[in-house]
Amino acid sequence: MDLEPAGRPGAGPVAAAGPVLPCPDPWPHPALGDLPIAYVAVELWQALAGLALVPAAAERTALALLRTIAAEAVDAATLPGNESAPRRDLWVSAPAYIGGARRVIWFQRSAPGGPVTAYFAPPIR
Repeated sequence: MDLEPAGRPGAGPVAAAGPVLPCPDPWPHPALGDLPIAYVAVELWQALAGLALVPAAAERTALALLRTIAAEAVDAATLPGNESAPRRDLWVSAPAYIGGARRVIWFQRSAPGGPVTAYFAPPIR
């Protein structure tokens, strides 16, 4: 995948994700309300690709890991304490070891009906 950031003002990705790439996976994800992932943060993509055993498999590895993580994500509105949150706008993964640290991935829509962007959740302060 070409690592040129695709994000631009008004393009649709979540601003908190930082620089993003178009996601090479056009398929809908059942756990994400049957929506495709439109964008993936450069930081997340590089971390997932870095887990490949050989450089030639980096893109396939990153894509397979992203699909697996998306399949296990849950709608944040269904989590305790978030009952009043809007549904189908933020999905949360379980923490996973990515790049030597346990990280959570958010799959978030930029607006109602907007595209889904995958990125590392902001650190808890």
